[in-house]
Amino acid sequence: MATTTASFEQACREVASSIAETVISKQHDYGHENILAFREQGLVVRLWDKISRLKNLIWVKGTPKNESIEDTFIDIAGYAIIGLMLANKTFTNELEEMKETNNG
Repeated sequence: MATTTASFEQACREVASSIAETVISKQHDYGHENILAFREQGLVVRLWDKISRLKNLIWVKGTPKNESIEDTFIDIAGYAIIGLMLANKTFTNELEEMKETNNG
């Protein structure tokens, strides 16, 4: 996710866009139900796991075999986006691809 943009604002938007694409991609794979089963409480558990992993990666400084520090930050940010979408009641909106299929 390295960027070579000219400004902080551009770099921030690029990172946010990349995280959004990851969240959307995972939504295609998993759908709503895995989050809706436990909602915000489930997000707390998932975030707790990611923070624990991040702590281990940073303090232990081992070579990760499955997930990099960057991947972990992306997942944490993704869960934050999902939490905000739950709060503003947009998490259950249909994916655009699904809307086109249902309307076409």
